[in-house]
Amino acid sequence: MCRSIYLINPRESGPSYHSMDFLKAWGLVNATGLADLSTTTIAAFAPQGWTVTICDERVQTVDFDTNAAYIGITGKVTQRQRMKELAETFRRKGKIVLIGGPHASLNPEDVRAHCDILVRGEIEDIAEQLFAALAAGQWSPEYIGGKPDLRKSPVPRWDLYPRGLALAAQVQTSRGCPFECEFCDVIQYAGRKQRWKEPPQVISELELLYEKGFRDVFLADDNLTVFRKRARDLLTALVEWNGKLASERMRFTTQVSVDIARDGEMLDLCRRAGLENVFIGIETPNVESLAETQKRQNLNVDLKAAVEKFARAGIMVIGGFIVGFDHDGPDIFDRQAQFIQQLPVPIAQMGLLVAPHATPLYARLQSEGRLIDDGNHGAGNLLSTNIMPLRMSLDAQREGMKWLLNRIYAPVNFAARLKHFADLCPRPQYTVPRPRVSALEAAIARTLAQHGQGERMLVVFLENLLLRRPDLHSRITYALLGYAQLRHMLDTEGIWDPVLGTKDMLTAA
Repeated sequence: MCRSIYLINPRESGPSYHSMDFLKAWGLVNATGLADLSTTTIAAFAPQGWTVTICDERVQTVDFDTNAAYIGITGKVTQRQRMKELAETFRRKGKIVLIGGPHASLNPEDVRAHCDILVRGEIEDIAEQLFAALAAGQWSPEYIGGKPDLRKSPVPRWDLYPRGLALAAQVQTSRGCPFECEFCDVIQYAGRKQRWKEPPQVISELELLYEKGFRDVFLADDNLTVFRKRARDLLTALVEWNGKLASERMRFTTQVSVDIARDGEMLDLCRRAGLENVFIGIETPNVESLAETQKRQNLNVDLKAAVEKFARAGIMVIGGFIVGFDHDGPDIFDRQAQFIQQLPVPIAQMGLLVAPHATPLYARLQSEGRLIDDGNHGAGNLLSTNIMPLRMSLDAQREGMKWLLNRIYAPVNFAARLKHFADLCPRPQYTVPRPRVSALEAAIARTLAQHGQGERMLVVFLENLLLRRPDLHSRITYALLGYAQLRHMLDTEGIWDPVLGTKDMLTAA
């Protein structure tokens, strides 16, 4: 069985914005938000004759009695503790353990002692050498990949992924980002020179996912549209492919920077391609904080007007926001609350600034003696950070963050931001039939309504909005999923305070 490998995507240490683990916690369905792309991609490099099994621990139980000769574990910093636990358990059983992925690439010394084979960097250029060594039983303790040509990357092995256990799939069309935000670890392992797959490659992956029943896909690029010509070529191919589908079109979500709001033609092309939601790191209304961390693409921009342009193009923005920059004083919480509430951004993913390992921010704060050993090396969660703040105490920062999270996710404030988006989003020029609400959507709404009077009013608002705007069905559902996951996170972390959330409302729905 030398030519057999068990690939594991470990569960995370706690709830995250993307996991959708409320579905299981609320007793609705055993599913995750996004199907895992890392294990399916690695599996595609296994040569003919290999036996490959995949486990996504977010929705499956790890088989500690597997017959596989090798155990491959991947993961991000939020999975680091579980990665180590799994590795040590399998090594005690006599298995040869490989660890790779973003965390191993950024902080190899944190995992080196827990594995037999450490894989750093990207897999494309070293896969043939690695699998040949494993087959021969003559492997080295470390393999280091570079920045490969993504045209060499095969179609992921989605046939090995457990069917029906993810709401959406993933396709990565590029790696890397040319920006140099001080706190971003992506550019430390994926690079600032963006590399791309050709449009026909992307279409091949989408066709396979469509055949497997997926209708929602996250385009897992660090910045899909940063190179305009390449983006236009890809989006044009998606417009053509999506337009030929006989039944339901594919819906896309991805990550972009706010600067494309200046390009109305690009926004229109995104919409026609099927791009319904985009994540944007809006971060903060504090200009000094943006400058401090070299978030230059957000400077000299009217952020509110820019985000509204996305809404007018029919694209819903998921906003990333951060508190805890060096220029943030105690007033930042109220500033963020007022700023966010002005935006047509229902889902506001708020977090404290953390310094991920290997980033310029980590190096700077280490030299200043301001790093805290949080045990997660910058993983962060809703109320934790590995940074000693400059202009407030840690306790004041945590209390302010708790107030802010309750404020922006008070049901009436969430509803107001969703209404703002719907009011700006253009109506189609054709009649849209009344949507059919799925059993899962109805179950989520019923369960959410049991959380309190504000939540019941929110569900009624969503039902009425859906009747008025049936064309927004998929985006209303996306907003519902996002809100339910945020509430689950706040409840799990003991942060939710209905009195704090409803006192002195910012606005009414």
